Amino acid sequence: MSEAAIPKEWTATWNLFDDRRTGFVSHVDLKHILRSLGRRHTEAEFHALLANLPDPAPFAAFTRLMQQPYNGPNENDLLAALRAFDHQGSGTLRLAELVVLLSSLGEKMPEGEVRQLLSEVPTDEEGNLNIEALARFLVTPVAISPEEIS
Repeated sequence: MSEAAIPKEWTATWNLFDDRRTGFVSHVDLKHILRSLGRRHTEAEFHALLANLPDPAPFAAFTRLMQQPYNGPNENDLLAALRAFDHQGSGTLRLAELVVLLSSLGEKMPEGEVRQLLSEVPTDEEGNLNIEALARFLVTPVAISPEEIS
């Protein structure tokens, strides 16, 4: 892919992590970049994607990864999964229950990371998260440029 054909969003996101402009980022940073651009791979999928790449990985490897087809989960998939835990059918989940679930099931997240992530989603007076607001938050891409961050 020629440099002119590389989407500006890809380059801008890469440059947030490659602040010294070395042309390389660590695998950890590469996962953050891919997630920032909407790639919602599991840890196992990331492991497979990055297994044959050097660490740190070059920009060219990143652009090759981004050119691969991706059909990850969408907002409707996430809504269906979250509603499975809404036993009362209220459209909400208890924040405390969700913290326990995310830090103990499947690809476990450290409790501190779960709390930090969910702190950006508003709760009602009883500590409940609206399922639709949570799903929308989780699928919304993160800011890609310094202007969007501020």
